[in-house]
Amino acid sequence: MPKIVTSKRLPVYTNKGQKEDDNFNAFHCKRCRTHLVTTDAELAQLPRRRTDGAMVLDARLQVVQLYTLRKEGSRTIRREKGVERQYVHACPSCDQEVAYTSKPHEAELELIYLSDAVDVPWHRMKSPWTCKVCGYICQNLQQLQLHRKQRDHTEEMENEQEEKNQLKPIVVG
Repeated sequence: MPKIVTSKRLPVYTNKGQKEDDNFNAFHCKRCRTHLVTTDAELAQLPRRRTDGAMVLDARLQVVQLYTLRKEGSRTIRREKGVERQYVHACPSCDQEVAYTSKPHEAELELIYLSDAVDVPWHRMKSPWTCKVCGYICQNLQQLQLHRKQRDHTEEMENEQEEKNQLKPIVVG
């Protein structure tokens, strides 16, 4: 039986070799490394509660996907200004309490508070004071301005670098 050979080549679109567009952060359990939460929240801008220091994710403003086990019932915590009711979320693997909400599990998710039992991907944090030309991370705006002045980095150079980093389809074939 003869082989059929075609000479027509179709273009292949791929982003292989280019910078990935990862806007999502994954939070894991510190004890067993199970994936618990995926969000597009900026880690540098996550607020913390004054009462217990828990990180706050607002599901109304950000994408928040939970992979936690909802514990039955609720617990009450005594605070200075009264009593707080918490509905607990636990790790599905090791059953460690990793987060809580202030509304029952049946209600629509608005705010979720992540405890210290959650491993935060701080290496993915994007500082607002990063030089777009060379990637140098500064501690404040004044230090960034001083860095730009010392290295002669201009806004045109930053715009060129941003254009290079944008994802574009590659036609192969």
